[in-house]
Amino acid sequence: MTVPASYRLAAVFVLISAALHFFAFTVGGLSTAALVLIPFGVVYLLIAAGLNRGKRWLAWLSFFVMGIGGSIALGLSYGNGPVPDWWYLAITLADWAAALWLFVALWQSAPSAEMP
Repeated sequence: MTVPASYRLAAVFVLISAALHFFAFTVGGLSTAALVLIPFGVVYLLIAAGLNRGKRWLAWLSFFVMGIGGSIALGLSYGNGPVPDWWYLAITLADWAAALWLFVALWQSAPSAEMP
């Protein structure tokens, strides 16, 4: 089974978002606001691994997860917490870029069984 290129590109953006989640403590210190992002980074790593394997059901699920996650990060960017606003905006952009490429991948024709 070949993995569509748009799945792989979406996985790259999910990995970027995961890295931003993991390293939020570098700009936000060892605060609760920064450390609470680490479990979400783990989930995003699992999503990226599944997308690289071409799991269509996971692409559907992660399309919604990335859209909602980007919206939450955008909302958090308006706070006065220890993690800077621009960091949350970077997470938002990475999440929404992944959602965009998942949209492209999912609304292309679905894979069909080959006729003998």
